[in-house]
Amino acid sequence: MTKADAVQWLNNRGHYLEVSDIIRCKKLGKYLFMHDKAYPGEVELYDMTDMYGECMDSYDSSTFKWNKDYMRKTITGEL
Repeated sequence: MTKADAVQWLNNRGHYLEVSDIIRCKKLGKYLFMHDKAYPGEVELYDMTDMYGECMDSYDSSTFKWNKDYMRKTITGEL
């Protein structure tokens, strides 16, 4: 998922972001992980099937790993 796609998805749900606001984002299955400038210390997790676009959880950005294995474990609660 590109930053522009993430911005469009979030803006359609009432969040007002610009592409330049996002530091990094990645989609894994139906989940979106996003690190943005508004919360530089957090990586936020969104369920993309949620029509309201509410943040499900957040993780410390300094220890967060952007690999699929780590992200999957955060979703399943293994970490």
